[in-house]
Amino acid sequence: MLEQMNEQLKESMKPVTELATLNMSTLQALAEKQNALFSTLLSSGVSFAETASQQKDVMSLAETQKAYLESLQETVTNSAKETYTLVSGAQAKAGEMMKEISEELTSKMTSAATAK
Repeated sequence: MLEQMNEQLKESMKPVTELATLNMSTLQALAEKQNALFSTLLSSGVSFAETASQQKDVMSLAETQKAYLESLQETVTNSAKETYTLVSGAQAKAGEMMKEISEELTSKMTSAATAK
């Protein structure tokens, strides 16, 4: 009896566990992306500082700064696109999971109602 109740509890908690796993993996992927972005921004900033300090005139410094800012914009934009894609995918998967849970619950309730 206790074993049967334990199995029923595990089965009923399965959707919650799957959603938690999805959230955890999504957050882990986001953290990795943010870490990579921060590392890239830091190394780009250091590289820019080194290059800027070697410039002899204002025009070459302005060109160096322009190139750095364009690179910075591209890096941040790409990171934002990747993050959006990751979150959108997780959101779609969570939506599918919720739909399946709802359909399963409706089916069980219908079966229980017709059995009585």
